[in-house]
Amino acid sequence: MRFIRKKISFLFLLTCLISSAQEKVIIFSINDIHSRIENFSKIKPLIDNERAKGNKVFFVSAGDIFSGNPIVDNYSEKGFPIIDLLNRTGLDISVIGNHEFDYGQNVLNDRISQANFPFVCANFSGGKGELSNVKGVEIIEKDGFSIAYIGAIETGNFGRFPLTHPKKVKGLFFTNPIQVFEDYKILNENSDVDLVVALTHLGKNGDEKILEKFNYIDLVIGGHSNHIYGKRHENGYMIMSGKNLEMISKTTISVSQGKIIDFQFEKIDLSNASLEKDQNIDLLIQKYKDNPSFYKKIGYSSVNHSRGETGCFYTKAIRETTNADIVIQNNGGIRDNLKKGVIRPLDIYTIDPFGNGIDNFLITPAELNFFLKKYSKRFYISSSLNFEKKNNGDLEIYRNGEKIGEDEKISLAMNDYISNTYSEYLPEPLHSYPSTTAEYLIRFLNNHNGGDLNFENCSKF
Repeated sequence: MRFIRKKISFLFLLTCLISSAQEKVIIFSINDIHSRIENFSKIKPLIDNERAKGNKVFFVSAGDIFSGNPIVDNYSEKGFPIIDLLNRTGLDISVIGNHEFDYGQNVLNDRISQANFPFVCANFSGGKGELSNVKGVEIIEKDGFSIAYIGAIETGNFGRFPLTHPKKVKGLFFTNPIQVFEDYKILNENSDVDLVVALTHLGKNGDEKILEKFNYIDLVIGGHSNHIYGKRHENGYMIMSGKNLEMISKTTISVSQGKIIDFQFEKIDLSNASLEKDQNIDLLIQKYKDNPSFYKKIGYSSVNHSRGETGCFYTKAIRETTNADIVIQNNGGIRDNLKKGVIRPLDIYTIDPFGNGIDNFLITPAELNFFLKKYSKRFYISSSLNFEKKNNGDLEIYRNGEKIGEDEKISLAMNDYISNTYSEYLPEPLHSYPSTTAEYLIRFLNNHNGGDLNFENCSKF
């Protein structure tokens, strides 16, 4: 009996020792919020309540905090409301996402300077001002527990650039976002770091590759592909938390000797009306939204339009603006559908948030076919011409039933994101328009005196 008591005491002591060596950590994560501000008042109480319990609480962003809400995108200091709200909710760190460049490098420098948290990105260089101070890794410590966050941004655009307007990243250099993690293996030997996290804006496939290739990474917190998951994969764990601040993820982990030994992932739906709100932040959000010019009637839609039908509206409006024979618009450049009911500037800026310009070209049929083969992306089209597809994939183009000759010119208009990204496959623009595509869409609606719009079942290319 005496032996059994001693054995039990030894096991109890061993359990206590093991338990004392474990660290409980909570990570709140968001990604791809795209300037949505409505739910910030619900985030602060969630995080504050956990911090009040004495837990080690981290709050991180996996990029694309900008572009997608006219209230933020067209604020006098573009993007500032998001920085203000992230400061007030206590964000610890954010990776730079591709849409962080949408306002241009000067604006991004200003927003970084106003942030109470660091931005991180390991696979870019060449920035000036605040961008030149962005590190590849940042170590954040809470109550003696330290996490090294290594940042990486996608390079999926033509020429290995992030998916933003090429003009906005001019002078910057981007390297392979997976291979860059080779440079940080030394963190695995740093006894002062308790956990190594890849904070990425690469998408699900890229995050999986990191865990498959680098076993020193304990956790990947990712964005870009808008998935929702918290799971184990290969050598570590991976998290992604949707889009548009529709939810926030809460991940509770136990760490022992630098390894995650328990992992619990929770999705928190921020549309839940029962969630507590921070009243001061709620009032601030209402103040930011108080801009009457966004809410005036400029048109009316008699139906709910699909994304393709919205593309028809978009390209027709730009064709009327430019008087071009053909207008094309990239699929990814339309971010919302034209809904039934009153149309406001707020709706147009939500559909088209990027502030692109318009370029107009005079090209031959052969030049058009060459460009379309090189472009090879999904697009919407509006045209006064007719097309006939040949067996080799080329288009024969007709005007009023007459085939357009090889030496004849046709006018082609597109947003300057496309024309700058694929400039080597196009001639020099004949004309570049001074306003943004969204402003021309609003002008189109004003010129139609609020008449009903219906592009239901419109023909698509």
